[in-house]
Amino acid sequence: MSQDKKHREMSKYELKRLIKKLEDIRGRNTELVSLYIPAGYDMAKISDFVTSEASEAKNIKSKNTRKNVQAALDKIGRKVKEEPVTPENGVVFFSGNVSEQEGRPDIQLWQVIPPQPVESRRYRCDKEFVLDPLKNMVVDDRVYGLIVADKSEAAIGYLQGSRVKTVYSMESNVPGKTRAGGQSAQRFERLRKSMYETFMSDIAEKAKNAFMDKAREGKLLGIIVGGPGFTKDKIMNDGYLHNELEERVIAQESLNYSGEEALEELVEKAEDSIEDSEVVIEKKLVNEFFQNLKQENGKSEYGREQVMKALEMGAVETVLISEDIEMFEATYECPNGHEKHVYEQEPHISDSVECDECNEDMDLEEMQDIVDVLAEKAEEMSSDIEIISTDHEEGQRLMNMSGIAAIMRYRIR
Repeated sequence: MSQDKKHREMSKYELKRLIKKLEDIRGRNTELVSLYIPAGYDMAKISDFVTSEASEAKNIKSKNTRKNVQAALDKIGRKVKEEPVTPENGVVFFSGNVSEQEGRPDIQLWQVIPPQPVESRRYRCDKEFVLDPLKNMVVDDRVYGLIVADKSEAAIGYLQGSRVKTVYSMESNVPGKTRAGGQSAQRFERLRKSMYETFMSDIAEKAKNAFMDKAREGKLLGIIVGGPGFTKDKIMNDGYLHNELEERVIAQESLNYSGEEALEELVEKAEDSIEDSEVVIEKKLVNEFFQNLKQENGKSEYGREQVMKALEMGAVETVLISEDIEMFEATYECPNGHEKHVYEQEPHISDSVECDECNEDMDLEEMQDIVDVLAEKAEEMSSDIEIISTDHEEGQRLMNMSGIAAIMRYRIR
C-alpha cells in the first residue's frame, strides 16, 4: 500500500540509525517519554490518555522534571491529535529533554512508523527511552551455528547477519601424550581418554543448549563444524551431536586455529556453504570493489561526489554505503530561486546560508540522510544498493575509504 512521506514506514536501516541515536540520550530524571500504539487503537482515547498523564505530571516534585515531562507529553499529544487513525503497523512516539545544560531544556520529539507491527501498547517515563521492541525489529534472528574444537579448547557461537557472536568458550584440561611421573602408561591413557570423552560430551551439550531452540523455531539456517585436528571429525562421526542438530550440519572445515578466535576463520572457510548470508554477500561486494581499484580498471569509484556523478550517468551497478556514515544533504533556497546543496553531519547544518550567486540569505528547505539521497537515485537508475556493516574487516576498510563507494557497470574515466 502506498503511503505519503508523513506515514512512510521506516526502513530497517533508518530504524537502526534512530535506535543508535536514542540509545545515547539520558535524562537527568524520569523525564524521557516512550509511547507505543498498535494498529487499530482509537486515537481519540490515546489523546485523552496523554492529556490525563500530563495532568498527573503536576504531582512530580522536581520543578524541572515536572516541566520537562509536561512539555514532552504536550508534544506527543499534539502529534496524536493529528492522527485520526493509526498507521498499518502502529506508531511509536519518543519525546524528552535532550539538552546538556540543566535549566535550559530542549524538548525533542520522534515519531516512528516501524517496519513491523507494534505488538502491544506501552507507556513509560524513565531516564532512558524504551527501545527493546524496536531493536527486535531490526535484528534478523536467524543464525548459522558455529562449532570449532580441538582436544585442548573449543568455542560455540552464531553467525547472525554480519556479526559473529561467541556463546561458549571452553578449555578441556586434557593432558598431552607425555604421561605424568609415577603413572603406568595404561592408567594414564585411560585417564586421558576419559577426560577427552567428557570434553566432547560437554561440547555436544553446550551445542544443544545454544542451537536446539533455534532449530525447533525454524531459525537455525545450518551448523558449520571446524578445527585444526581430528576432533571436528569425531564430533560428527561418533554421534556426539544430537540427531536434530547433526542433520543441520552443512559443512566441516579444517582450520589453523581453535577456540574463540577461530570462529571468524570458520565463517571465511565456509563461504561457499553460506553464500546467501549477509556477511558473505557484504564481504564479496567490498572485496570486488577493492580488487577493481587494485587493477585500476575503472570499475570502482568512491567518495560522495564521484559516486553521485556515476549514478546520475547510469553507470553504477551497486552502491556500497557504510552503516556508520553520518552525513545529510541540506537543500537551501533563496528568494531569487537559486538552490544550493550542502553535505554535512547533522549538528553542523545551519538553518540558513548565504547564496553564492546573489548574496541573499538562503533558507533550509529540506534535510535528507545521504543514504536516502543515494537510494532514491539508485532506484531511479536501476542500480542496487547495499548497506555494509563495520563489524568485519572489509566493512571497516570501506568506512576508511569515505564510507561511500560504487561497483561500476562501465568505466567513466
